[in-house]
Amino acid sequence: MKSVTGRFVALSAARRMIGDLLRVSRQMPLIPGERTMHLAKLVDARRAAPAAVRPSWCAMFVKAMAAVAARHPEARRVFLTRPWHRMYEYNENVVSVVVERDCGGEPGLFLARVHSPEALPLGEIDAQIRRFKDRPIEEISAFQNALRLARMPLLVRRAVWSLLANWMPRLRAKFLGTMGISLTAGMGGVALSLLTPWTVTIFYDAFEGDGSLKFRVMFDHRVMDGRLACQMGREIEREMCGAIMDEVRALAPPAAAAA
Repeated sequence: MKSVTGRFVALSAARRMIGDLLRVSRQMPLIPGERTMHLAKLVDARRAAPAAVRPSWCAMFVKAMAAVAARHPEARRVFLTRPWHRMYEYNENVVSVVVERDCGGEPGLFLARVHSPEALPLGEIDAQIRRFKDRPIEEISAFQNALRLARMPLLVRRAVWSLLANWMPRLRAKFLGTMGISLTAGMGGVALSLLTPWTVTIFYDAFEGDGSLKFRVMFDHRVMDGRLACQMGREIEREMCGAIMDEVRALAPPAAAAA
């Protein structure tokens, strides 16, 4: 039988980052949830806004998610297992948006962290996310810190991740954020489930023709139950069709807003 040949490929810093993140995420008992959101009016309001100031869907979901989490302390908690089982509750939302950047000639996933987005205008949230997507990686300290950790020896990385995950919750929020959002709908596909290091993570499908979409959430069952996860999904939809839509409508020219 003819043998099959190949070659060994060293793990890049980008692949190490994902591997370390997944290793931590596997320790969390995440439960998926799904609901259909009807956002046709918001679709129309966003379409009426000038292209130069039109907010991204990511920015709108980030703000709606943070506004709901501000009302529910469970969404701002994290379950810690060392040195004993306990929870830590954050006073502030730090939403991490997963962004893809070129890293040494291959794609790498980084965390763009937005602090207290519920208190920011949509334009500022959009601008912050865009800076994380467009600025050179060398100029973004958060990305450089992630790469430095990924280049450390395996045992050192595992020790650091153990400290972040279970011993130092405040540093965990600084490095990972308190909740996450991962978006692939714009690429023509979407994940059905995710492994993430956050108590709450949201993601969604592309829009249907009637302005509806499939909204999905992953939540840590040790921290919250399915009832609250479903309630948060409903509240996020109300936030999108309420305060978020009002803010988007205010961006439209007076004639379009009157129409």
